[in-house]
Amino acid sequence: MMTKKFQFNVCLFVMSLCIATPTQANKYDKEDPSELYEKATEQLEKEDYKKAVKTLKKYTKSESKDADGWTLLAFANRKLGNYNEAEKHYKRALRLDADNKVALEYQGEMFIELGRLDEANANLAKLKSLCPESCEELEMLENYITGSATKSW
Repeated sequence: MMTKKFQFNVCLFVMSLCIATPTQANKYDKEDPSELYEKATEQLEKEDYKKAVKTLKKYTKSESKDADGWTLLAFANRKLGNYNEAEKHYKRALRLDADNKVALEYQGEMFIELGRLDEANANLAKLKSLCPESCEELEMLENYITGSATKSW
């Protein structure tokens, strides 16, 4: 026959298992941020923008101060035609890093797609100040503005 003290201890033990298990399981469910970023870039290269958005949402949730992650999330949304989401994410990326050349280029491309040439030219001017000797992002946005861009992703 069990004593009341023994029954109480068994009950406490069982309760601790019920409480501890979910938090320990969550710890192992999280994906490594660098693996998420790599997975997202692979999805973008394959032009699987829907999957990339899902992956990048997870990534930016864990790495909320990474301007590049927000830039890629904006890019994937832009490619899906989700311009409001894209614009919000580009702004966040540029708040984190005002000199992010990739964000400036991609945001400028979005401005062109939306017919906002003045804003695209403002991004181009910023890139010219960041890249006085030129850079890939500057050249890509110039080509996009003039209509000669051939961009895969």
